[in-house]
Amino acid sequence: MTHSLLTRPDRLAALRRTALLDTPPEEAFDRLSRMAARLLGTPVALISLVADDHQFFKSAIGLPEPWASHRTNPISFSFCGGVVSTGEPLVLEDARRHPLLRHNPVIRELGWISYAGVPLRTREGQVVGSFCVIDKTPRLWSERDVALLQDLAASVVTEIELRTQIAERRYAEQGRRASEEQFHNTFEDSGIGMALISTDGRWLRANRALCEMLGYTREELVGDAVEARTHPSDAPAHREAMRLLLAGECRTYTMETRYLRPTGEVVWGLVNVSLVPGPDGEPSHLIAGIQDITDRKQAETALRDREERYRLLARATNEAVWDWDLVTDLVTWDDGTGPLLDYQHGEPGDSAAWWYDRIHPDDRERVVAALDESTARGDTTWEDEYRFRRANGSYAVVHHRAHIARDEAGAPARMIGAMTEVVESRRADPRLREVLEALPMGVWLVDRQGRVVMSNSSSHQLWGAPHRSVESFAEYRAWWPDTGEQVRPDEWGPIRAIDGEISVNEEMEIEAFDGARKTILNSATPIWDSNGDIVGAVNISEDVSAKKAEEAARREAEERQRSSDKMEAVGRLAGGIAHDFNNLLTGVLSYTDLILQELRPEDPMRGDVEQIRDAGQRAANLTRQLLAFSRRQLLQPRVVSLANMVRDLEPMLGRLLGPAITLETELDPELGNVRVDPERFEQVLVNLILNARDAMPEGGRVRIAAANLVVEPAAHRLPEGGTGKVMLTVSDTGTGMDDATQARVFEPFFTTKAPRGSGLGLSTAYGIVEQSGGHISVQSQPGRGSTFTITLPRHAGDEPAAVRSEWRAPQPGKETLLLVEDEAPVRDSVRRLLEWHGYTVIEARNGVDALHIYENSHTGIDLVLTDVVMPEMGGGELFEQLRARNPAVRVLFMSGYADKLPPGNGALSAGAHFVEKPFTVETLIRRLREVLDGQPGNVNSEQ
Repeated sequence: MTHSLLTRPDRLAALRRTALLDTPPEEAFDRLSRMAARLLGTPVALISLVADDHQFFKSAIGLPEPWASHRTNPISFSFCGGVVSTGEPLVLEDARRHPLLRHNPVIRELGWISYAGVPLRTREGQVVGSFCVIDKTPRLWSERDVALLQDLAASVVTEIELRTQIAERRYAEQGRRASEEQFHNTFEDSGIGMALISTDGRWLRANRALCEMLGYTREELVGDAVEARTHPSDAPAHREAMRLLLAGECRTYTMETRYLRPTGEVVWGLVNVSLVPGPDGEPSHLIAGIQDITDRKQAETALRDREERYRLLARATNEAVWDWDLVTDLVTWDDGTGPLLDYQHGEPGDSAAWWYDRIHPDDRERVVAALDESTARGDTTWEDEYRFRRANGSYAVVHHRAHIARDEAGAPARMIGAMTEVVESRRADPRLREVLEALPMGVWLVDRQGRVVMSNSSSHQLWGAPHRSVESFAEYRAWWPDTGEQVRPDEWGPIRAIDGEISVNEEMEIEAFDGARKTILNSATPIWDSNGDIVGAVNISEDVSAKKAEEAARREAEERQRSSDKMEAVGRLAGGIAHDFNNLLTGVLSYTDLILQELRPEDPMRGDVEQIRDAGQRAANLTRQLLAFSRRQLLQPRVVSLANMVRDLEPMLGRLLGPAITLETELDPELGNVRVDPERFEQVLVNLILNARDAMPEGGRVRIAAANLVVEPAAHRLPEGGTGKVMLTVSDTGTGMDDATQARVFEPFFTTKAPRGSGLGLSTAYGIVEQSGGHISVQSQPGRGSTFTITLPRHAGDEPAAVRSEWRAPQPGKETLLLVEDEAPVRDSVRRLLEWHGYTVIEARNGVDALHIYENSHTGIDLVLTDVVMPEMGGGELFEQLRARNPAVRVLFMSGYADKLPPGNGALSAGAHFVEKPFTVETLIRRLREVLDGQPGNVNSEQ
């Protein structure tokens, strides 16, 4: 609300300039008061100067004691405040009938009944007081009476302005005499910042208060530009104001300005700048007074924030809020009364009469009487319920609440209130029902006893009972997800809301009436009536089952991807280590074989060399496991019967498990064939059986089962000839695994059996299965055993090959071999082994060297034995070059790294064969004979 005229600063300043407050009576003013009383026939005539909270009688005719001696009254003990606050004449025929003034103490204590008062207005337009006449009986005032009173008031104003001029001349003379003496003391000791500023905008002088306010010393300020310390946003306004001041268009200017302290902190100042002319009348310098108003500005900001929250709250609550000044009868409505009553901003009147006129005629007398009684009793609150006319002419039933503020004397001075429309809970609004039905969330309304009295269609769909009427929460089944405990009837949100508790987004697992399990978010809040009593509650439920499932699926997919990436990274590291280690082991094993061939059986050194060879073979086995995990070993896949493989291994697997563990098998009679490396896949089964045995130290049961899975080839991208999948499971009744162990169970070197376990058994199984085009997974719970599941593409069309081939001892060699190897120790040891077994060996350091040798003598070379990874030209490129020259060329690759073989991942071109590094002399010689003799079983045609 803006300041009324009563408290406006400019009016009060004009009043103080008269210098008449608290001065003795003067005949000139008394003469005018007596004239008014005589001409208008009233016992009382007053000339009052009205401050912001009291009035001073400059002349009082007919005023009884003790008021005549005191010559002052609180503004609430008079009618003159109304004249000054409005600036208009006030005429009362009978103050006892006025709705605002009927309770004024002067009616009761002085018997003043009728009143006529006019404002005392200076030539500048400021109202400084009133000139009034008062009678103790009701009286009808004429227009002539008021006009006569206004003429006399003009004479009073003339006397006031005469006194003002005399006082101003006296003060000016005194000021000139004391100015020079007091200026320095006033300037320096002033609690307000003072400064002298040059006409070009620089500090000439600054007092202590200004330095403390801005945070600079005098030395830092004097000579510096004022604009340098001014906030950039406020500097343009100051430049314009100084231009007008120096141009003579104004004598002074005042504005609120921000200054910057050295720390960057902003300080607000109320700046008043005046021009000081020189002896020649030209501008000499400027004098500025700067008051620190930072606290006030911060308070204003906080007040604006509070007022904004107040306005938003009023809008959010759909209330019509008003502020009624009972002294001036000025009413302010907050942004009108819409949407409650549909009046737009500015339409409601600014007086109580506008409010009175719109109360229903049948309610008006009762409401006004109740308000009068409340104010007369000294109440601080008032409320009532009545009908109020909307902008469209219809009536709304409103509940009206108000706070009554009183002055120090206890008289009502202000009322702040709010109107809220009353809606009968028994009468459902069709629009509300439409809104509820449109909501995608379930909504319940419950009464004070917890019965569901209203619900929407979404709540019926949520609970799977569109035609069910539920009146008791005991029929609802739900569980808290964090504890798994069932939600009791008294734990439901709406039931707790009846006791005043608000709940937001409580997660629950529910069982709908149709048996469906769902996850919901439940929120509930109480419903209060106009007396602040809880009459029920509203409950909102949202089905988040799909969202939770999507989140879980996304987390699972992310976890699978992270696990896959980790396994791939570990596999690359393991494969690289195994490749380099295999080259070293090849040399070690080859040289030990050479030594053993030279030693007699009874030689005492033979045992030591055999120990070296055994250690090398164990190391070679370790590298094979690493290569298997990393899927970088060369497989020898064949079409085999998985059922036959399990049956053939069953006796050996039973011996591995021991007598305390029972082995059971369940194999589908129609189980399909698979294409795997038989030797490697046997290793997978053995590793799974050993893992199961270690999980059952006290004994138990292992079950191997295999069955067909029929799937759509297009959907699962089955290989050519595939008709589905074959699933093999290995289950045990052992100790089981927790989630953390399951997440790492296929990692190399991870083991729960330290220090016994190497941690390579399951990782080897993982690599072999994945490289065979299948997948392996595990399901387990602590104390409930584990189940490993392997799925492989099912192969149709070929008869299964024999799992094992019988090996015949090789005959001494007589062929010529081209040995290609870049590692000199490996090349030397392999050459000597081959020569010892009767072969003629031609050496080459790399592919380029080998190609040159072959071109010059290829008719005499029976087989090329070559490494894969070599400088200048590797084994793969050498093979392609040789085949271009001789399509019938026979090549035996030797490598410990399948990725480098052409074309890679276990499949070789026609004419290419493979022996895995590191190898023993028996393995190498056997593989050579198989290739040279064209023996079935391991030749490339069966790959």
